[in-house]
Amino acid sequence: MKKYLIVLLVFVAQGAAEAQSNLTLYNMEPLPQMMIANPAKTPDCKWYIGMPALSSLEFQFTSNALGLADFNNAFIERPNDPGYNLSLTKLTGAIQKETFVGFGLNAEIINFGFRLRKSMFTFGITEKVKTRISVPSDVLKLAGQGNGGQNLGYGFNFNFGFDVLHTREFALGYIRKLLNDKLTVGGRVKYIRGLNVVQTEKNDAVFTTRPDDFNYDLTADIEINASTPVFDSDGVADDPIAVVAGSAKNSGFGIDVGGVFYLTKRIQLSASIVDMGLISWNDDTRNIVSKNPGATFRYRGVDFNDYIGDSSRGFEVLADTLLDFFALDTTRNGFIMTLFSEFYLGGNFSLNDRHNAGILLYGTFYNRQLNPAMTISWNSKLSRVFAISLSYSMTRGNFQNLGLGLVSNFGPEQFYFVSDNAIGAVTGNVKNLGIRFGWNHVFGRKKYEKQRRADQ
Repeated sequence: MKKYLIVLLVFVAQGAAEAQSNLTLYNMEPLPQMMIANPAKTPDCKWYIGMPALSSLEFQFTSNALGLADFNNAFIERPNDPGYNLSLTKLTGAIQKETFVGFGLNAEIINFGFRLRKSMFTFGITEKVKTRISVPSDVLKLAGQGNGGQNLGYGFNFNFGFDVLHTREFALGYIRKLLNDKLTVGGRVKYIRGLNVVQTEKNDAVFTTRPDDFNYDLTADIEINASTPVFDSDGVADDPIAVVAGSAKNSGFGIDVGGVFYLTKRIQLSASIVDMGLISWNDDTRNIVSKNPGATFRYRGVDFNDYIGDSSRGFEVLADTLLDFFALDTTRNGFIMTLFSEFYLGGNFSLNDRHNAGILLYGTFYNRQLNPAMTISWNSKLSRVFAISLSYSMTRGNFQNLGLGLVSNFGPEQFYFVSDNAIGAVTGNVKNLGIRFGWNHVFGRKKYEKQRRADQ
């Protein structure tokens, strides 16, 4: 038990990037939150309103290589001691190049929508926190293997990536049925207030041991942008108004678009792209950049003449040289950050009005790399009270994601739970985990179902 607690603490300390999200939610028709993944998919009701601040609470975690089980296996019990040692060799073996981990928290503050003939209008306010951390394998490679032997001449790149995006989103959506209800198109326009951000534009620090003379070559090129107007230099709330509303100088716009097309009565095709847009940061900005980007510093060892008479002089010379070489400048220029876009492409086959099978392709880009996922699901309305979705997802580096979605309707009160890896959270094989739960008020479900049957 103690071992797993240690692993959990290390795992949390890693931070995280945005998860492959909403893979199970995408096909859960009873839920208004389904529109988060595709703004053209509508719930089976006339109108809805989410319980303020409780309609949707979501936690996301993802990694393309590191899972809880990897950390657990890297801790080795000491033979004559109740403690544990961390095996860098085992952990290095689990880390790939461009390994990333991600963490996200989303909370709906306000969410409601209503139908008007063949149209539907929606509005929502959502608090979002997304973090992405890129962990270079060369860090543990250097620690575990050293810089000699086969690593002579190898450039260890300590290119850590750290991105944080904290926003408040105001979204207005519109959905319309076309072509005799065979096609549904929808979109959301979002005004976004930026609250806090850290953006790693560039972080290349390369260390190489030359095989001919064993001198060290060091190269650094760093560029980081940040804006944290909500907090002062001591990390506490600075301006109460900024905490509630953010700064108007840190704002932007985003758009979600989607479509649903009934190829036949039983075959449905759908697609969407969400979170396209950008935020302009102009308040309390900081830009941290290298003074000598791309320059190479060669360390040739110690000159004993520098140590004759004063042994500290040589170290001072070396320290001053390194400080000059790795010196950083801080400016106050504004900058632009794009949103973390995601796309979905799905298909469903319906046995009848209550049961369907679905396949879903998902993708997002980070560090110019595509991070894909594929999900197959079974979605059933067991009665007017209960609905269930079961899913299996294959993501980059992980094929053990069994998802579960449960919905219960007691009159107009709707409660739900959705996870993209419900079993993985219990077994410890967690590389992708998304959990969402909430409380909605939904109205006109019976009338909507009756009308839909009449239109078919």
